[in-house]
Amino acid sequence: MERTMSTPAYTIAKRHERLNSMLLHGQTGIKPARSLSCDVVFGSPNLGCRGTGICKLNANDGVKAAIAQQSCKSASGLLMSQSEGPGVALLIPREFLCTNILRSQFRHGVFKMESPCRIPRSMVTALGLHCDHLAPGNYPVQQLDGYFRIDFRTF
Repeated sequence: MERTMSTPAYTIAKRHERLNSMLLHGQTGIKPARSLSCDVVFGSPNLGCRGTGICKLNANDGVKAAIAQQSCKSASGLLMSQSEGPGVALLIPREFLCTNILRSQFRHGVFKMESPCRIPRSMVTALGLHCDHLAPGNYPVQQLDGYFRIDFRTF
């Protein structure tokens, strides 16, 4: 990464790079995907961000990603486009999740989306997605070397 950008932009890019390398370290056999650091607010959009699922996704500047302690309603992660079909993957370091989120959202290795979650237009564009919502449903949670991965269908 060249140091030809402004200091704030460089800082943001470096933090994203650090989160990206931390989450993708050791993964072999996957094609490089577009990725974006994001804040994930848990809950259902139809229930005022209560319940299970993802209520909101927001692109972040990497600042929260550098801080291990997150709020108990949200966490930072990495949203990646998937090259093998419609969908996105969400990777969240286990250390970024409080016990309440682990118990309520990741119970029995399944992540339940009660209602669709809108993906902000800026994130759709940045990731080159052809969809703007995460579909409701039950998604298997993969536990891999210190982080969780959820592969979502999109529409």
